[in-house]
Amino acid sequence: MIGLAITLAVVIFTAVFVALFRRLSSRLDAEQCTSEWLDNFSTANYAPMQRLFDEKDFEFLAGQPGYRPEIARQLRSERRNVLAGYLQLLTSDFNQLHAMARMMLVCSTEDQPDFRKALRWQRITFYYAVTAVRFRLVLMPLGWTAPDVRKVVQPIESMHLHLQDMALHSADAA
Repeated sequence: MIGLAITLAVVIFTAVFVALFRRLSSRLDAEQCTSEWLDNFSTANYAPMQRLFDEKDFEFLAGQPGYRPEIARQLRSERRNVLAGYLQLLTSDFNQLHAMARMMLVCSTEDQPDFRKALRWQRITFYYAVTAVRFRLVLMPLGWTAPDVRKVVQPIESMHLHLQDMALHSADAA
């Protein structure tokens, strides 16, 4: 009986992850896949999302006259919504970078099987991290701690640096 429950839980979790993976990977604006977009892209735009649940803000708020616990709950709720918005933008940017990396691989004069594997792994890692952050956002009202968003930003930083390096090498070869 316990084995059946565990199997069912694993199947449900896998189905949810696959559905989210497909949904996340479909967010792409092909018209923005340009070298100008790549040059202007910066993960610095996502730095504020790392401070959304800084306890210092809530401690400061608690020390203010007229403070009520409902105010902190409302602020946490609004910040969860803000983080969800950041995740949508981050996913869109990741998909842009991933599409550009695939195009560079196709247009490259040399075969890069290691980079192709790394791209596949980064995609899985990124979508898993986004899913984990979303899961933690849902569970925060139940007492779970705030998600660590650095795990979502790191794959984007890594891919961006690699793309810039590939663009530089292709420009030097031309």
